[in-house]
Amino acid sequence: MDECFLDVNGVRLRVCLDGHPNATPLALVNGAYSNVTSWTPVMEPLAARYRVIRHDWRGTGKSSGGPRADYTFPQYADDLAGILDRLDVPRVVLCGLAYGARTAARFALRHPGRVKKLALFDVSLDQPVDQELQKVGNQKAKALRDAAGLRSPERAPEFFAHDHPKEAMRSLTAHRDQPDPTGELAACTIPTLVACGRQDVNLSEAERIAGVLPNAELRIMEMAGHGSQFSRPDLVAQYLIEFADP
Repeated sequence: MDECFLDVNGVRLRVCLDGHPNATPLALVNGAYSNVTSWTPVMEPLAARYRVIRHDWRGTGKSSGGPRADYTFPQYADDLAGILDRLDVPRVVLCGLAYGARTAARFALRHPGRVKKLALFDVSLDQPVDQELQKVGNQKAKALRDAAGLRSPERAPEFFAHDHPKEAMRSLTAHRDQPDPTGELAACTIPTLVACGRQDVNLSEAERIAGVLPNAELRIMEMAGHGSQFSRPDLVAQYLIEFADP
């Protein structure tokens, strides 16, 4: 892994690069209150095929914080565009997970020419649901995996470490007063994968979104809850590779 810090839109962002420099660029956008290391369960197969670009969005991980008014999904999308500019990467396969899928969707709307394919995992574009419901779904999924003899990857504490914890919490206000962009996505013709766990409380939302996008396919991951890279990293990697490859 190569790590660097880039000054973009008034903040200093941590960026990590994996895989061969000449491989297809794949940009991954982290879920809520996590950092780039949260992708660890799926990095080995992805880095073997792609030039993987990860970053800690403003206020999270090792990135610096910014003005509270700039904690919005349009700003997060523009920050990613700034990173790609600095890296001289014109176009990517873009994958966002959970809260990060909101940034990925907004990026596709603001910078459509820079997205070769779009993947939205564990996605909801409406107001977030009760966190307790996510926990219930995750517990059900784990019980099913245990019964099937499937190992559940560790949620290591370092996946959720932040240099500025208060800013990391503020970064999670991006959904407030933000309209649901699903209607705008109805005009988005970018090939899109919508993937969600069977036990994820966001499943109905994922189905709704997949039904609106004109060029979308829906994949349901069995025995998976919210934060699917922690429950079924095998399926996350498999479905993303099958979708992203030509």
